[in-house]
Amino acid sequence: MSTLFTELYNRETVEGKFNAKKLLDLLKNDLVYKVNFKKKEVPENTELYSENILSDHIHFLEKGVVAYEYEDQIISFSSGDDIVGMNDIFLPKASNYTVRTITKTIIYTFSKQSVLESLLNMQEGWLFLYLNNQNYNILIAEKYMLMRQIGKVRLKNILTDIAQKYGYRDENGIKIPGYFTRKDIANYANLSMNSMSQICKILENEKFCVIKSKQFILLK
Repeated sequence: MSTLFTELYNRETVEGKFNAKKLLDLLKNDLVYKVNFKKKEVPENTELYSENILSDHIHFLEKGVVAYEYEDQIISFSSGDDIVGMNDIFLPKASNYTVRTITKTIIYTFSKQSVLESLLNMQEGWLFLYLNNQNYNILIAEKYMLMRQIGKVRLKNILTDIAQKYGYRDENGIKIPGYFTRKDIANYANLSMNSMSQICKILENEKFCVIKSKQFILLK
């Protein structure tokens, strides 16, 4: 019994068994509660949520990238196998942020009520809610620490993080996809376009990256 308890609540086990993809699979294939959903392709630059507007839907991202924005400031990016809109599932309220697609995105849309009812009827449904909340808290903490860094360090860390999560390697280095525009990256880093340009020149001189056809390529 002790071994089972330890295995169940080990963080790696929880993340492996109770992640967003597993929850989506459970909801799609639930033969008992027949949870209704819609799968659709959303064009880029489409708002899935709008700041200060109530929404009663949850979106599971199958493919594509979205940006979270608060008062026109990008606070995070999210991509395939992530959930959008589950943080306030218990207390429906107007969204604190805008969620905008920056690529063509494929989503599964459920009502919050149906997802909540399914989670409450799952023996371990609370673990999905717990892990989602933990990930959200980590995201906020990371953003806070990021904003305390000086501009050059902040931009280097942001480019490195984006490259690790979304980039692809070729003979020149790790390329950041072009849909991460200089404007969006500057916004996320809380830099003016002028400051962004100056720091980019420094990073190029230091051989940290090059910029070709408006696309970042990390060399280290």
